[in-house]
Amino acid sequence: ATARLHPLPLLVGALFATYYHLLVAPAPSYYQSLFLSLGSNDTAAAHLRALTVRPHLAGTEANALAADHVVSTLSSLSFPTRVTPYEVLLSYPVGRSLSLSAPGRDATAFALVQDTYPGDPYAAASAEVVPTFLAYAASGSAAAEVVYANYGRREDYAYLASRGVNVTGKVALARYGKVYRGDIVKNARDAGAAAAVIFTDPKDYTPGKAFPDGPWMPPTGVQVGSTFKGVGDPTTPMWASSEGCERVSVAKAMSTHDMPGIPALPVSGRDGEEILRLVGGDVAPEDWQGGDGAPVYRLGPGPAVLNLTYTGNETIATIQNVISVIEGKEEPDRYVILGNHRDAWTFGAADPNSGTAALLEVWHIQLLYVTPLF
Repeated sequence: ATARLHPLPLLVGALFATYYHLLVAPAPSYYQSLFLSLGSNDTAAAHLRALTVRPHLAGTEANALAADHVVSTLSSLSFPTRVTPYEVLLSYPVGRSLSLSAPGRDATAFALVQDTYPGDPYAAASAEVVPTFLAYAASGSAAAEVVYANYGRREDYAYLASRGVNVTGKVALARYGKVYRGDIVKNARDAGAAAAVIFTDPKDYTPGKAFPDGPWMPPTGVQVGSTFKGVGDPTTPMWASSEGCERVSVAKAMSTHDMPGIPALPVSGRDGEEILRLVGGDVAPEDWQGGDGAPVYRLGPGPAVLNLTYTGNETIATIQNVISVIEGKEEPDRYVILGNHRDAWTFGAADPNSGTAALLEVWHIQLLYVTPLF
């Protein structure tokens, strides 16, 4: 025991390991550069084009076709591939409307449409884009004065309360950023709001030239997405949505605390600023204000009034997991999992299909350079 604990062998081992890592083993950046050099932008771009030629919302035919592209690509590379379907609760918009009014002013109805741009090659396919909405928002209507709630965080509502601004029964107007949109709506509900509207503030999302002249959010651009705060399928909380499995009812799933519980809509930066021009009350703090050219943001409530209606359809629909497996020779019972989601709220060129295209290219590299080593 004494010999085994002698410090000299330990010292020699430590020196050898240090020598190897400093002088022999390549730096991590070497492997990164090597890996990136093996890929092809051309094939990745071709995958991205195929995946994003149409909008492909979860549960739609277009998203099933995107799954088919992934299957055919992996199968063509001779990797064992299978498709596993799941029945899950998804949310789609049926109807929505939003109008703005104030004393002495006629009501203005918002179009709630994202404009295409001249020469847009995808203008025709844009007709398939789902109307702007917040998935799993409660169906219902509210007509009430507007309260501006900054980023819709708990501390923002605490500040409003400290200033004597009552949110109860009002329509909370908040901007994207800082926290998840589901938390923005939930915090509005917890503060007593009857409904919530979330806008994309140009201060945060258009710091430079807007698309198509630059990469930033255009004036009518709207962020859509989920407001569900749970994990997985809402009707199978914490277990898999496999065929024939036990489920809670849709009504029960929609009534949990993980759901927003009030009607809510997303709007563009242009629409958000139009609302704020009619909001009165005390001037909001400096860090609640917008960017250059924006109106002065005030806390409210009123005199601006928003009349909001949203009707959603929460329904069980089919989605597909595409799974491909390479079994290693050593420790085949252990897993390294690579993946990303494939469905998109619209075309999905950035989120998520830049990841899908890169993942398919990884499998191509695996076939050409790694698999032959096994």
